[in-house]
Amino acid sequence: MKIIARIVLTACCCLLGNALAADVAFPTKPVRIIVPFAPGGPTDIVARTVGQQLTAAFGQPVVIDNRPGAGGVVGADLVAKSAADGYTLLLCSTGAMAINPGLLAKMPYEPLRDFAPVTLVVTIPYLLLVNPNFSAQTVKDVVALARAKPGQLNYGSAGTGTTSHLAMELFRSMANIQVSHVPYKGSALAATDLVGGQLQLLFDAPPSSLPFVRSGRVRAIGISTLRRSPLLPDMPTISEAGVPGYEVLTWSGICAPAATPHSVLAKLNSAIVKGVTSQESRDRFAGLGADVVANSSAQYRQFIVDELAKWSLVIKDAGVAAH
Repeated sequence: MKIIARIVLTACCCLLGNALAADVAFPTKPVRIIVPFAPGGPTDIVARTVGQQLTAAFGQPVVIDNRPGAGGVVGADLVAKSAADGYTLLLCSTGAMAINPGLLAKMPYEPLRDFAPVTLVVTIPYLLLVNPNFSAQTVKDVVALARAKPGQLNYGSAGTGTTSHLAMELFRSMANIQVSHVPYKGSALAATDLVGGQLQLLFDAPPSSLPFVRSGRVRAIGISTLRRSPLLPDMPTISEAGVPGYEVLTWSGICAPAATPHSVLAKLNSAIVKGVTSQESRDRFAGLGADVVANSSAQYRQFIVDELAKWSLVIKDAGVAAH
């Protein structure tokens, strides 16, 4: 029995030693970042920036693999079921991690159970936009007009259940107003109808909305951050302009499969945080209107917990149907 015990102990020590050695050596081959959306959007730009910084830090290629579908579910599920070794990562975002769980009747993954957060990379605000000829000039004007004409103001969104839709539902709830939703297949179509006067209101992110704002085709009357943004320092926050406490951010971070070793997560966190806080990365993110966060794994996990609670409540209160 003693001989068997020694053999078992030796084997366990060898396995543990090999596992620790593997952790220390990470990475020894290319890393893949799954982006659950099509190429070219803000999340894709964030992923490619992270990838470039990881390549520089680790000396290993980082492959960006776009897997769009089902509002981010397809790509997220792929990572949730991948080997937990740090070589397959997810560009995790608001929809896939915080909105879909409250919106969809069935989910193939659970954000807090199936993923290990690495770091929140950036947050991006929304702008409250109106047609230039709209009579309401401020956030307070919008609230007053909506109360005087309940249900008569139309707002567009990039689609039912998108952040731009739920941003207005939160605004509606906090401002105690009634407005009518017109969903589109993408924010560009909604912006076009806002320019044409078919809509009165739209929440949209800076990457797609700023060209309209700067050309004068739409007017931005508030930003969804709690503090004013360096992107538009003269733009009042919605919170200060009439709806105290209002805040909506769309965000992008990096997550790994849940059982990824802590030492690997720590290496990834250290490399990503250093890389995305460089001036080169900050300059690139500034073009998206993004604020760099680059926090700890524990802080990112708590952020996801808070976002899940927030959006689940908004979806429930708004009566957005699961599908």
